Amino acid sequence: MTAGKNPLVTALAAVRDALTQNLGLKVLSLIFAFGLFAFLHAQEERQQRTVPVSVILRLPPESDERELMTPIPASVYVTLRGSTRAIDGLMQTGIPPVEVDLRAGPRDTLVFDPKAFSLPHGLEITIVDPPSIPLEWQKVTVRRVPVQASVTGKPAEGYVVKGEPAVDPNQVTVRGPEEMVEVMQFVRLASFDVSGLTDGTYRRRIALDSPPARVNIVGSHAATMTVTIARRVSESRFANRPVEVIGLVGAYSVPRNVDVSVIGPPEVVHALRSEQVIARADVSQLATLKSEKHGSITAKVTVDLAQAEVETQPPTVTVKW
Repeated sequence: MTAGKNPLVTALAAVRDALTQNLGLKVLSLIFAFGLFAFLHAQEERQQRTVPVSVILRLPPESDERELMTPIPASVYVTLRGSTRAIDGLMQTGIPPVEVDLRAGPRDTLVFDPKAFSLPHGLEITIVDPPSIPLEWQKVTVRRVPVQASVTGKPAEGYVVKGEPAVDPNQVTVRGPEEMVEVMQFVRLASFDVSGLTDGTYRRRIALDSPPARVNIVGSHAATMTVTIARRVSESRFANRPVEVIGLVGAYSVPRNVDVSVIGPPEVVHALRSEQVIARADVSQLATLKSEKHGSITAKVTVDLAQAEVETQPPTVTVKW
């Protein structure tokens, strides 16, 4: 009777046969498995992240007489791809700003080339937002425009601003893009505060308001404003007031009536009654008239009123006797 084989020896022989059978194919499979593991592990470490990058703009000098009208953003956004370690390290140190030089000459389009960004090894840019910006340029021009003055506040009770404020200089020179400068109507002065002022002439140095963006004032940014304050006056008209001839009995005027305008403080003018407005033609100083039986002479019409100015229409009459 044949003795049975040892089970352990049989198992070891089976394992040996499994390991050595088709050895080349098994080694190739093992290498492939390790390569796949390394590739997947590397892919797990790589990622994408979008970050802002500051933009430094180099504009042409003023002597070029051209103005960039297109607003350039302070930063652009770039999408980075690379290992987590590389991206995290870049976030700690910061991405250097990208420089845009527009001094060389007019350009119609600004293109953000990924190669213009400074990145460490192992990182690449997949997207730049915006990738490009169309540029608009305008010719710079110079023009003289008027200075506009204004007042604010109220003078003391019973006083008003007389006439329009005077400004020196009454024009200033502005410089900027042609389309903006050509439509400017004026440059405004800051308001002159007349609060509490009484009778008199006042002069102040007033600052000019800032012009629109991209437009500059050439020279001084201030002007002298002159404001006159006077008592408030009212005017009242008394029509067809009879003319009283003084100094010659029986004389009369042609026309016999005149219109009288009274100008003065409101409290004085408004209190007047018609019977207080007496128009007179005084010929009493002309003594030679008394010796003549008939005749005529031109005489000025006067009205005596306190604290008021008087105008008559007509200002003179013909006195006949």
